Amino acid sequence: MSQEQHTPAFAMTGAPPIPPAATGGAGQVLARRKLMLFLLAVIYTLNYLDRQIVVILQEPIKADFGLADWQLGLVTGGAFGLFYTSLGIPIAQWIDRGINRVRLIAVLTAGWSVMTILCGITRNFGQFFLARMGVGLAEAGFTPAAHSLLSDMYPPRERPQAMGLFAIGVPVGIMAGLSLGGIVAQLTDWRTALFVAGAPGLIAAFLLPMLTREPLRGGMDDTPPAAASPVGFAEALRILARRRAFVHVLLGASVCSFAQAGVMAWLPSYLIRGHGMNLAEAGLSLGLLSGLCGMAGTVAGGWQATRFGGQKPQGMLWIPVAGTLAMIPLQCLALMAGSGQAMLLLMIVPLIFGGLWTAPSIALSQGLAPVAMRARASAIYVVFANLVGVSMGPLVLGILSDSFAALRGDAATGLRDALICVTFTLAWGALHLFLAARHLQRETRENAAGQS
Repeated sequence: MSQEQHTPAFAMTGAPPIPPAATGGAGQVLARRKLMLFLLAVIYTLNYLDRQIVVILQEPIKADFGLADWQLGLVTGGAFGLFYTSLGIPIAQWIDRGINRVRLIAVLTAGWSVMTILCGITRNFGQFFLARMGVGLAEAGFTPAAHSLLSDMYPPRERPQAMGLFAIGVPVGIMAGLSLGGIVAQLTDWRTALFVAGAPGLIAAFLLPMLTREPLRGGMDDTPPAAASPVGFAEALRILARRRAFVHVLLGASVCSFAQAGVMAWLPSYLIRGHGMNLAEAGLSLGLLSGLCGMAGTVAGGWQATRFGGQKPQGMLWIPVAGTLAMIPLQCLALMAGSGQAMLLLMIVPLIFGGLWTAPSIALSQGLAPVAMRARASAIYVVFANLVGVSMGPLVLGILSDSFAALRGDAATGLRDALICVTFTLAWGALHLFLAARHLQRETRENAAGQS
């Protein structure tokens, strides 16, 4: 029996892995899949709730601590994203070597929930920065572990749709963070909002290992688990770097994350500064809109990836490329609207299109990686997307906002100009997704020629 079929004998091992069809019939297997997918999606929602709630709280935090926009961008993005990336790959190494992923996720969920609560008791910028750093460190291993679990629960053809349903946690978490944060902060204060946001994760951390168990690694793939031998990180990196399609998926997702994370981090502040909304109005309206539209786009992206990418993987990306390009003029038009209500109405289509690339890019990052390095492939994907996107997007946009505000003499106008500038970087992301599709197309032709 290979190492992939053993769980290491240390604290977080838990019960031995369950083969997908080892117990019960097809109905029980399906029920286990659904339960795992549901719980991971709920935890992903809490992940983004705790990550994004600071976005709607930026203005009162700025006033309380006396911060500039670049400092807000740093605590929104850099404090979280830079440290989020620092542990992603080391944790992925543990995951690929056989650590119990269910228990690992439970520990990480409890960790970031506690750190979110601690954010609410900070007394200055430095303390808040350190607490946000703690949130990032605790969240670092969740996505690689979740992607790896789902890849072992679903066969390749069903993976894009499963990843799309899992990724619904992103828009739902953003919706909950903006709506809940805005309402609670308006009724009480921003500190109480952080306490409320952190508490549910402690419950989820308790329930996950109680209700689910570790699946067999590689059990849903054509390659048997015994063939999947562990490799070092440097070798894994070389193998993945040789897959040109993987590299372009990685770059495309990173640049799109940069543009979308930057814009979403500052839209609530623009509604408050430029259109006179209060915290509750901005949080609830933008939260509901971004959540519902994000869900629609993410589910549509997963569905179309399954529908058009079954036999030809490049088919997953053509619609996301077109949607990403269409976002640019539509989003700029929305940002130029004369009222907050008009802006929100015009943002509906761009927010839907912004979710189209998520599920295909995640599914391809897993499908292009061998079983023995899937968690590291996910970690590399997450590191790049967060280092370039979550870390740099809000920070760069904050720096641009300060610069444009100084030139224009108005903070709201400066922020709007910065939002428009960052929107145009979506074209760069679409280019990489297009190149990924072309490389996949070439690989499909070469494979077909080799089999004939």
